[in-house]
Amino acid sequence: MHVFEPHGEYSLEIDDCIIKLFATGAANKETIDAYVREVRSLVDSFAGAPFAMYSVYDQNVILTPEAEAVLALSIAERAEKGLCACALDLNNSTSRLIVSAQMDRLYKNAGVPWRTVNSYEESKPWLEARIEEARKAKGKN
Repeated sequence: MHVFEPHGEYSLEIDDCIIKLFATGAANKETIDAYVREVRSLVDSFAGAPFAMYSVYDQNVILTPEAEAVLALSIAERAEKGLCACALDLNNSTSRLIVSAQMDRLYKNAGVPWRTVNSYEESKPWLEARIEEARKAKGKN
């Protein structure tokens, strides 16, 4: 069995109820595993309240099949814990169609609405509207 060093890098920020991800490089399973653990901690801090994600990928971001499988489980878990929307900035991606197809599969399978955007400023009103809709829907239960 070979253990590979993590490939790809990421950083996370929080803006109210929006998790912002900045990713660079080709992400392998080890990188995604670390990312999933860190995001899980952030999601748990929302204590079930609706939240959204905004992601920016650089020109080299692409998921290996193993990383995609791990991320699929993580997105499904996040959806159960309140993830209600995702906006994805692929402007710098050289593999835009591939990454978009990967994300489409992942978010559609989890039942999470998503879209591609050009900036955080563009995405923030849409994400905030999805959060507010989810809060209202949760309040009716």
